[in-house]
Amino acid sequence: MLSGTLVVLRALEREDLIVLHKWQNDEEIMRLARSFPDHVISKEALEAEFARELKGEDTGRRAYIIEEKSSNKPIGWATIRIHGFQRRNTTADVGLALGDKIAWNKGYGTETSKLLLDEVFRQLNLHRAEWWTFAENNVSVQLAKKLGFKEEARLRDAVFFDNRYHDLVVLGLLKQEFESIRAAAETSRDKTVSYLQSP
Repeated sequence: MLSGTLVVLRALEREDLIVLHKWQNDEEIMRLARSFPDHVISKEALEAEFARELKGEDTGRRAYIIEEKSSNKPIGWATIRIHGFQRRNTTADVGLALGDKIAWNKGYGTETSKLLLDEVFRQLNLHRAEWWTFAENNVSVQLAKKLGFKEEARLRDAVFFDNRYHDLVVLGLLKQEFESIRAAAETSRDKTVSYLQSP
């Protein structure tokens, strides 16, 4: 379990598939989550997709339910996918979606992202994190950049929805960049605390 001040990321449980099924059949959510607004999935297919995580057998992907800390209410889901095509695992994709629209624009996505990055860099000790989204998903792109990700590639006309093609944007963050940003934030916080405590 990963815990912040606003949210908790916990393991996916079988009973979570009910709300996950609802979210993954919502056009607005899936447009933002996977650049795939016409996504529809049955309960059986969803269970098959997450079968290995539910059994604890998938070491290459970690699936989490995002819970609002104050209410213990599920508000979304998140994943870390470790790239398994290299001899040594060095990279992971991070992704999240807030399925409960009431939870949008409250800082939950930012805190969830920070918890995922802590897991990628400090627990799994990976070298880089990747963030993929379609180019017009400004909220996602700006959140990634706020966290220190840099745009590394643009795949032209890589996804098709709403009767037109869209570019995919690939953003990356290296471990040393993550550590530098975290150190600067901690130093800034320490200075603020020191200033507030001074007579």
